[in-house]
Amino acid sequence: MHSGTGAPTELRTTDALSRIFDDKSMEIIILTLTRAAVYSLVAVGFVLVFSVGGILNLAHGTLFMLGAYFTYIFYTYLLGASGTIALLFAMLLSIIIVCLFTLFLYFVLFRRRIDSVPYVMVISLAVALFAEQVLRLTLGATSTAVPSIIDGSANLLGVKVLWMELLILPVAVVILGALWSFLHYTKAGKAIEAVAQNRDGAILCGIRTNSVLALTLVISSALAAVAGILISTLVTVTPVVWGYWLIKAFAIAILGGLGSLAGAVLAALILSFLEIATTYAYSAHYADLITLLVIVIALVFKPSGLMGIRRA
Repeated sequence: MHSGTGAPTELRTTDALSRIFDDKSMEIIILTLTRAAVYSLVAVGFVLVFSVGGILNLAHGTLFMLGAYFTYIFYTYLLGASGTIALLFAMLLSIIIVCLFTLFLYFVLFRRRIDSVPYVMVISLAVALFAEQVLRLTLGATSTAVPSIIDGSANLLGVKVLWMELLILPVAVVILGALWSFLHYTKAGKAIEAVAQNRDGAILCGIRTNSVLALTLVISSALAAVAGILISTLVTVTPVVWGYWLIKAFAIAILGGLGSLAGAVLAALILSFLEIATTYAYSAHYADLITLLVIVIALVFKPSGLMGIRRA
């Protein structure tokens, strides 16, 4: 005689999941959008650099981390933690320093062998590990955070959300919209698009690919720094956080398609939803496994990604 224990167990699990999504659906949507906004900023820069230069920059997560840390350093030690204006100025200084740091990496370390993928990957990984150790030695392994630009919370359709969380989405939309406009309506942006579509053709048209790649790296680093700054106002940051965000950027790039900025945004939404849903349905400990599963599944079943384009 069949015991019948399997069906009731499955039914209870299904009922539990249904209750979670019925009760928390609005909260899941809000958290998905805010997380996807940050993921998009990080991943779009990563994908943009690959599109233009074929570079897998393993120091990309470090740029995110430095955006957060430089903001903390400037605000706390240079400006004496003296209010919102000082905080905004510290954020601006942080973005500038991260961009200058990226230019240093390009002109001093990357450019001499920019066409060697293994060289760029190894040297960028070495930079990431070096930056981690420097932060450990100077600031310690403890976490750091900066104050929110806007304090307090709001009740949005029955969900209590921090004002800072609500600010992240429009900031990301404005920045990504500005990037899209820059790429499509400015001379420099069209040069970036041209190199991304056909490098040899762009060279024949007189486009200076080295300058275009340097500009692309600056844009990428600025996006990563902004993402790090936004996150540092919500959660604490440690010297090892660069690896976490590098994996996120890589997973989104693989899922969306290396070379597709729109694919990166779509993949950021998908990954964010899967992580948030997994957290609510099971545990936050399982959420990070989703990222690894996304990488494996995408590489096995859809190696070109959801919206991947073929590089010329």
